[in-house]
Amino acid sequence: MSEVVILTSAVGLGVYIPALLIRQQLRALGVTVSVEVLEDFYTLKQQSSHIAHAQAHHANFALAQLAHRMARDVQQSLHEERIQVLMERWAAQGCRHFIVWSGFWLPILEHYRHLTDWDLHIDHCRIDADISASFKIYLQLRQFGREIWLWHGDSNSLVYEIGVGQHAPLSFAQRQPRVMIHGGGWGIGTYQDRAKALAPAGFALDLVVHNPDEAAFLQFNDCAYQLQPDWHAWQRDADGELLFPPMHTLDNGESVPCEQNADYHLLYDVIRRNQAIISKPGGCTLIDSLASATPVILLEPYGYAEARNSAIWQQLGFGISYADWQASGYSLERLVTLHSNLVNHTQRGVDYVKTYATMIL
Repeated sequence: MSEVVILTSAVGLGVYIPALLIRQQLRALGVTVSVEVLEDFYTLKQQSSHIAHAQAHHANFALAQLAHRMARDVQQSLHEERIQVLMERWAAQGCRHFIVWSGFWLPILEHYRHLTDWDLHIDHCRIDADISASFKIYLQLRQFGREIWLWHGDSNSLVYEIGVGQHAPLSFAQRQPRVMIHGGGWGIGTYQDRAKALAPAGFALDLVVHNPDEAAFLQFNDCAYQLQPDWHAWQRDADGELLFPPMHTLDNGESVPCEQNADYHLLYDVIRRNQAIISKPGGCTLIDSLASATPVILLEPYGYAEARNSAIWQQLGFGISYADWQASGYSLERLVTLHSNLVNHTQRGVDYVKTYATMIL
């Protein structure tokens, strides 16, 4: 069996973290796996531009929404020689199995298919309940492979599932009266304003910030987490491995590194102990919600695909809009009901990793 290659992106971390979850779980089943991040193959100029865009989108949600509607091909951003070397390595290793989390990889795979004249086994993974912009750009290339949905907006159902860790969900009674608040990997959306408004609601906050100043309003029992500022998703450790996002806690203005976990992202341990997640409806947030049975209080979505995520999570009884929760008086009972729905839901998706491993081994 040749190496399985997972192709992902550094945009917002929403397709980066699932790629690493799958890598770890496939390796545990004896599969040889590598992961490539598209932005690693950008020119240095385009990498700098990518970082600047992330910062601008964090600062301005309206700008982020506009940019999302204007998604375009990124092939001109790539370092052609490095892409050629990558494809030659795949060919030398006989790579035929690809798990794709960003449609921007599809033209590269099409080139590789012509280069080798091999039949490639490609999974087009959907992190949202609708086809994301990066895949919609390449309609003619989506015929090569199979679509892997985690949840499907048209059928309002779960399809495949990606687990996080080995722990069973905690009961609601075992959880702390805390809520996790974040805006995804880039810190996009209205979460900061919502966090400031929650002080009278009686919940302690676990807030993800992108600079220490954003934590200035927090109270004594609150906690702030910050992504390591100089880390980028395409960076590898001394062993050449991609890592889950390294986080720090902020304590009286001091940044304290958190211990890394090799199998899943650090904030999941916080989420599974909390009573809710308050966030825009990104796909990775929904993975965390389903795995931990933690309800999502849904903020304004980032684009059409996240809007479909929000709709399906409410229809399945796993989440509630922030406006509705606020109108309920920040009801704890509503959260208990949503948690129970997550725990009791009997039509969970098929375990993607186990199914994939069975298919290729």
